[in-house]
Amino acid sequence: MDLREQVKAIPHWYHRIELPDGTVTPGWAPIDAARYCIPEDLTGKRVLDIGAWDGYWTWEAFWRGAREVVAIDDFSDQCGQQIDRHGWETFDLCREAFGFTTETTSLSQPNQWLNDRGQLCQRLEMDVYDISEDTLGRFDVVFFFGTIYHLKHPLLAMEKISAVCDGSLYIETASLDDYSPYRGGLGQGYDRNDTVMEFYAGSEYGSNKSNWWVPTLECLGAMMHTVGFQDIEAWPLTEDPKDLAECRGFASGTKDPEKAPANHPEEVTRQAAPAEMKVAAVMSVPRLGFQDNMTCATEALWPLRIPLINVQGAFWGQILERGMQMLIDAGHDVIITIDYDTVFTKSDVEALLRLMHQHPEASAIVPVQKGRANIPMLMTMKSRTGQVRKDVPLTELAAETVPIATGHFGLTAIRTKDLLDIPHPWFWDQPNGDNQWGPGRIDADIWLWKQLEKHGKTVLLAPRVVVGHLELKITWPDESMQPIYQTPGDFHDTGRPQRCWK
Repeated sequence: MDLREQVKAIPHWYHRIELPDGTVTPGWAPIDAARYCIPEDLTGKRVLDIGAWDGYWTWEAFWRGAREVVAIDDFSDQCGQQIDRHGWETFDLCREAFGFTTETTSLSQPNQWLNDRGQLCQRLEMDVYDISEDTLGRFDVVFFFGTIYHLKHPLLAMEKISAVCDGSLYIETASLDDYSPYRGGLGQGYDRNDTVMEFYAGSEYGSNKSNWWVPTLECLGAMMHTVGFQDIEAWPLTEDPKDLAECRGFASGTKDPEKAPANHPEEVTRQAAPAEMKVAAVMSVPRLGFQDNMTCATEALWPLRIPLINVQGAFWGQILERGMQMLIDAGHDVIITIDYDTVFTKSDVEALLRLMHQHPEASAIVPVQKGRANIPMLMTMKSRTGQVRKDVPLTELAAETVPIATGHFGLTAIRTKDLLDIPHPWFWDQPNGDNQWGPGRIDADIWLWKQLEKHGKTVLLAPRVVVGHLELKITWPDESMQPIYQTPGDFHDTGRPQRCWK
């Protein structure tokens, strides 16, 4: 039986591997091998391939010059299907095809083979928790692909790996960034600043009972740091996943950058945050305001060491502009504007600042905030011909950022260098064409957005950052003495509710 027929006779393959005769095994992984950013040169390295399965990355390591690869697997993953895996059947077929046929097995070193270039391949049926220096020795590079989410004790496994790794660790995993079964499925994952891991007691994730824990990439990076790795970067393997199988992420880290530097995609380097960004906040405060708002500001800003100034006065635009000028003169790079009627959290502030780091082209980033009563979201978008759009499908708000024409100042991050390009006044009420204050007027807050647009500045909406809008309510008793809630505006328009207690 030739090699092509041998491959075809095996019903279940996980990896898509091109063999020396041109035969390609019928697997599906990896989705995009180039996105793993494994170093092209592994000459002389000793590599551990955890969860090797058919051995795609074992053979890649040898192709890149590794002197020795130890592949381990415990054959516990069945991909949520009734797969009858026959141990190392697929791995050994590939091993022989790639020329690892000279057996050097001994009692102390079982299941070892050499090829004609002197490279050494070893495979062991082993649980990740059994990894130790006594059993396997030490490694320059560790591959930990498609395995961590199948473990009941993922951090323990990473501690075991760290104990034998002197160089770089590469991890591929299912991730929560684009998918969570508890939050609504595809497209309903976590913000990429969330350090979160979900537990699955049953088959909630992918109908696979062997999926126990799935992290966000932020969480995965934090775990790597916890067990001793540095220079950690994490990135999605698919930017716009279309199904669950594509909701994958990758992370790299190293113990010794000189011995084994950790690679990462070009855009990860490009988006890296600067060492420091000086941030302050300004709040326009009326003489009587909501106390809940001040509580939010205190709890969100103080832990981040962001100073807050509040400026009082009768004219909103004047006092906000004066406060912004004070912060610019104090040397701040970013100003966070806060309205007295907005509620928010520390994570909202962190998310806005993260986006400011990642989008240096943005002059301002605005979170989602709904207007009071029946007023829609406090932002506008324009058509390609420059007209304000009346209806915007919610599907357009699925991205992490979306360009907008106007926003609000409830909790908005503004880059000071771009403000300095805009002439004063920044906030200016303008009447309509009849010099009246009815429809067609430009309110003071809208004036700044129009000036930013006029000067070619970019304003982004952050659809995943949502802040609240405080609103006074009147509580009435109904016929059963249960509460009825009404806005003051409705009361003045229609009087007390019809079902009010009489």
